[in-house]
Amino acid sequence: MQSSRLVPSANSLFGSAVTDTLRSLSCLRFPSLIAISTASSTIRFQPLRSTASSSDSSQLTEMASKNSQKDQDTRLERISSAIRVIPDFPKPGIMFQDITTLLLDTKAFKDTIDLFVERYRDQNISVVAGVEARGFIFGPPIALAIGAKFVPMRKPNKLPGEVISEEYSLEYGTDIMEMHVGAVEAGERALVIDDLIATGGTLCAAIKLLERVGVHVVECACVIELPELKGRDRLGDKSLFVLVNGA
Repeated sequence: MQSSRLVPSANSLFGSAVTDTLRSLSCLRFPSLIAISTASSTIRFQPLRSTASSSDSSQLTEMASKNSQKDQDTRLERISSAIRVIPDFPKPGIMFQDITTLLLDTKAFKDTIDLFVERYRDQNISVVAGVEARGFIFGPPIALAIGAKFVPMRKPNKLPGEVISEEYSLEYGTDIMEMHVGAVEAGERALVIDDLIATGGTLCAAIKLLERVGVHVVECACVIELPELKGRDRLGDKSLFVLVNGA
């Protein structure tokens, strides 16, 4: 007498596999879909409004914030290490902050521009005013990225058209900053950019020049600050944003 064997049908095999699979997935949390097993051994997906608890959302937000902070810290470290310091240049006792090495490092240079753009992208700035000369390096790419125009703030007799001028004090005398008449309009919002703030004299002159024609200066921004020279204090109530402190 032949022994009888039960051979599972394809449907029952599939049904068993589905059941086992769903059982193994029951401990997982899906953010936007839920799987439903039906009698016909098919799977349908229905959208859910949310499967994350408030504590889950808080944890995700905290993790994203930490990751963003870590990424920013990494970028700032890269920028700082890319800047070369040259002692006794251009005269004895001065520690010259050389940004030409930063410009040679494409990643660090991009990080520099990106950090400024991230800060000013949504501040409705229509003017980026760059202070001669190294403000001309950082200002234009920032202006393009945030949809603003770039306005050069130049030393005397460098601009060909009619200019408006502002004299300012230096530790060894005075200097003059100029801007083309008609380059900006009253009511515009401006960012003043330079590579470095030391005593703050040039940034103060740029602010006064813009405010004389009715422009609102939102903030001043520099790659490097020499805090021991207290240039920030000279700006008064104007906000200053810097990426790194000089060595």
